[in-house]
Amino acid sequence: MSEFQVIADRVEIDALRGEYTDAAMVGDRDRLVSLFTDDAVYRIPDADVALTGREEIRAGTERLAGV
Repeated sequence: MSEFQVIADRVEIDALRGEYTDAAMVGDRDRLVSLFTDDAVYRIPDADVALTGREEIRAGTERLAGV
């Protein structure tokens, strides 16, 4: 992997982190869920939470937010 690709990957990861944080902060569940793959697993180990797939992630994050 070239040094340029490593830098590009880091920029993309940072942009994804920013999108996730912004979507979560403003409560935009559609945008938040769109950032995950269909088979993603969203885990919060300290809360014993494991949500699999976009629909479960959507429902779980709404439940956690009290929506």
